[in-house]
Amino acid sequence: MLVSAGNHAKTPQASVVPVGQAAKAKGIWIDVRTPKEFKTGNIEGALNIPVDQITERIHSVSPDKHAPLHLYCRSGRRVGIAIKQLEELGYTDITNHGGYQDLRRQGIR
Repeated sequence: MLVSAGNHAKTPQASVVPVGQAAKAKGIWIDVRTPKEFKTGNIEGALNIPVDQITERIHSVSPDKHAPLHLYCRSGRRVGIAIKQLEELGYTDITNHGGYQDLRRQGIR
């Protein structure tokens, strides 16, 4: 019988929050929409990092690859793209909150 006593690498765990279950979680909130979309409305305290800039800018926002990241866009599609890129960079705690309007309907401001 072999027992491992070494360190285990944390595997990436992106998650999707079911509608109606989101509360403004602690961590870094990132809106991956365009700056124009961001200006039309956004979640308070969220940073605007468009999906096409996420790999270049994420390290300055979150050098800790295990810090919780909360992403949203218009529908959730761009978040899926961003999550894949972030996981390839080694980020492990990423939540797809879907679309901005969905968050607003859930009372997230």
